[in-house]
Amino acid sequence: MIDCKKWRSLQGDITTSSLWISSFVTKSKPLFLIPRRDWGFKNSREFHGIFIPEIPYQFIRRFCPENGVIWDCFGGSGTTYYTNEFIKKTLNETYELYINDLTPKCDFISQGDSRTYKIPKKADLVFVHPPYKNIIKYSDKAEDGSNHTSLEDYLKWGEEIATNIIPQVNSNGVIIIVCGNYYENGEEVDLGVYFKDVFVRVGEGKVKCKSHIIKDYGETKGSDGKNFNLNYFRQLKNGFNNFYGDNIFILRKSK
Repeated sequence: MIDCKKWRSLQGDITTSSLWISSFVTKSKPLFLIPRRDWGFKNSREFHGIFIPEIPYQFIRRFCPENGVIWDCFGGSGTTYYTNEFIKKTLNETYELYINDLTPKCDFISQGDSRTYKIPKKADLVFVHPPYKNIIKYSDKAEDGSNHTSLEDYLKWGEEIATNIIPQVNSNGVIIIVCGNYYENGEEVDLGVYFKDVFVRVGEGKVKCKSHIIKDYGETKGSDGKNFNLNYFRQLKNGFNNFYGDNIFILRKSK
């Protein structure tokens, strides 16, 4: 965890901005770019819903005490693991990391349903990056949130996750939720906000939202420029805007 007494030395490394931009710079200085560093590893673009390393880097550095417990309950392609290894190598900081996923892709990720999965110690920092309803299908398993077609069923699934996770978080621990929005039936659905609200409600006054960050998507799988004109036409015709942002919510569990 950072030493706030050394706050000047943290500028340019740890951001408190609520807007994260991947490619925009001003004439005077670059805004916060993601990713900024030579991480020493690259995520596979074959994995949909990729988790950029800047997310775990920022919040591990900022909110987890050294030797603290980190839990990534949607392990995906293992970005939190690789970022943790990067921090260990470059900053000589050590954390105890647990990662699970319903359909693990790496041997260091445990197989486990986040509605029931237990870690051996209470966590100081939890990353929750769920599938965004039925936008991308990750498996055929009924317990997979990506197979829910109705918002109501998806949020009930999210409530089971929150009910399992919150008691496993230390007092003053932090939960990071990364969840975007989607369009359906001509309407933008604030899925990330709804999912965050589930955790706050299940927390019964002990879980509060400290901050809402908007992170632009940058380049993702299938985001090449060839579809720009077609998408622009569709947006004008149908009265909606392009998705450039993902939601990141910082929740803290009170003492």
